[in-house]
Amino acid sequence: MKKRRSVWFWFFWLLVLAILAGSAYTAYLALVPTRANYTAVTNNKTTNIDLTLNRDQINALSKTYLTDETNGKYTVTVTDQDVLAQTTVTIFGQKMDAKLTMDPQTTVDGNVVMAVKKVELGKLDLPVNVAMGYIKSMYSGPKGVTIQPDQQQIALDLNQLTKKNGWTVRADQLDVKGNRFTFTGVMQNA
Repeated sequence: MKKRRSVWFWFFWLLVLAILAGSAYTAYLALVPTRANYTAVTNNKTTNIDLTLNRDQINALSKTYLTDETNGKYTVTVTDQDVLAQTTVTIFGQKMDAKLTMDPQTTVDGNVVMAVKKVELGKLDLPVNVAMGYIKSMYSGPKGVTIQPDQQQIALDLNQLTKKNGWTVRADQLDVKGNRFTFTGVMQNA
């Protein structure tokens, strides 16, 4: 008579076969080289990063930057209507507060022009072009800032002012009333 095998005998050998098949498949996956999909790197000379800031962020940046660059001589604040630059000047040995009220605008090349609307010395309003001439003669700030009394404006060359470690910043939109300031950070690729 033929010996009848138990069901457990067949389950045992099926389990051994499954373990061997699983081990073989795992070894196959481990030993097969990986396929890497490499994308072609474009050889652009620059990489752009879009920045959108609000009024509070702009004010924090100007406070940090002006404190570092000018030893705290000037403060620039963006309000909900315009931009205010304030400092203290000495006239005839007397210290007086001076304030410029400006309207920022972007240029085609990504720089900023601050149209000066009002100049105050204490509580006295001064003629803008005369005050701007005085400011130009006394100003000792970064090279990227150009005071233009004839056009009653201050030009900010952002390429020159922000150039650090291959980075520059370009202004795209300065919407003071809408509280939206957009810039493009440009990084020179190696």
